[in-house]
Amino acid sequence: MPELNEAAFDAFLAALRRLDYTGYAEQYPPFGSWEDFTGRQADILAAWRKSLARVREAGLFVNIPFCRSRCRFCFLPVTPIGSSGPKRERSFAQYLEALDGEAAVFSPVFKKIGMSTLYIGGGTPSLMTPAETEKFFALLRGRFNIPPGCQVVLELHPDDVTEEKLSAYRACGVNRVCIGAQSLDEGVLTKNARRQGLGRVAAAHAALKAHGISGVNIDLICGLPGQGKASFLKDLRAVMELRPDQVHLNTFINTPYTLHALTGGRAGDERAVEALRSEGFRLLAKAGYHKIDSDSMGLTTGSCNRQTADLSGRRSVLGLGPGAVSRAFGAARCLNRTDWEGYRELAAKGGLPVVKGVLCGPRDEMIYSAITRLTDDLSVNLAEFRRTHGRSFREVFAAEAAALGRAGARFSEGGLKLPRNLWGLVRRVFYRPEVIARGLANLRSARKG
Repeated sequence: MPELNEAAFDAFLAALRRLDYTGYAEQYPPFGSWEDFTGRQADILAAWRKSLARVREAGLFVNIPFCRSRCRFCFLPVTPIGSSGPKRERSFAQYLEALDGEAAVFSPVFKKIGMSTLYIGGGTPSLMTPAETEKFFALLRGRFNIPPGCQVVLELHPDDVTEEKLSAYRACGVNRVCIGAQSLDEGVLTKNARRQGLGRVAAAHAALKAHGISGVNIDLICGLPGQGKASFLKDLRAVMELRPDQVHLNTFINTPYTLHALTGGRAGDERAVEALRSEGFRLLAKAGYHKIDSDSMGLTTGSCNRQTADLSGRRSVLGLGPGAVSRAFGAARCLNRTDWEGYRELAAKGGLPVVKGVLCGPRDEMIYSAITRLTDDLSVNLAEFRRTHGRSFREVFAAEAAALGRAGARFSEGGLKLPRNLWGLVRRVFYRPEVIARGLANLRSARKG
């Protein structure tokens, strides 16, 4: 395969990002290079056995595919079902049946594994009634070992807080909640077709604390259509006054799957949005918050969702539900079907609804670790790298380290430090030729389609 020059490689990265429905480009091997995994159930289960034999630890991620309605900024494959009525009830009944079918396939493989984390995302998990919530957790605990010390996180829409729901969450073991605020500006919410009662974020935060759920994260999005600098900073200051345990500052990513993009809307200036988000992080730091990862800050270094706090380490995550991504450390990555009906049809029949995936090995995990650290922290802790992977960074990546050195990176006794964010160069240095070849083939196929 001919080597791509700098301009061609940067164009390749940009095209790969457009293939990634999730809106994130920090996966390795990158999502755009994955293969068709339809019908490869035996390979997937074998990869999980291989991974669990190596790292006997995993987290569980469960995706709820339903929302009241679709917000214009959302790039996720959600299905609008309203907040009440027969369609909502039927959808959750079908979902629980399909989820149990998928979980039943994995259950024997995970029989001796205690889940370290459980994250329930969406979509809108808080659309479930208390009875549905109890059935949902009973299903998961019937199929997997979810020990008392497991961190259990649930995403919550601020309008869904009721006494009955909060009591059900506590009874089911929820000990951390993510409030999806996104914005507190009525004009911005309206422009983005977001239904949310003003003042409900503060009320939800207070109610959660009153019920003993002190681990609360509040999500905001920077760069939303119709949102100016003053609006974003006003929202952030209002959130900071609540003193939640963690604050997440996402950036609006106008993938081809957002309603904003589908109706001709364009993305804002990425550099300006990132500069504004950086200003937000500085405000949080002045208020006593500590950096947790590239997108969030917490009151303490332990104020975080442990499932995603450091995926550059030896961590596996089993994803269930439509659009869920699985990461079997040292063995595979997989993506479930994103369409609800297609997922339901396969899972209800006892088949795995995986549509895309890639088999990988220890070197891929070392590359992922290096890329993540050099992107998020602009550095690699060499001792930590050796503890995680059992290999010396400089021995494994001699050529890559030399290339980074020519760009200004410096080695010290404890680490490798970049002079600035070299997002494209880092990937150009570490991406393996076969990964690039698969990505180029997928791009050609997408253009033909």
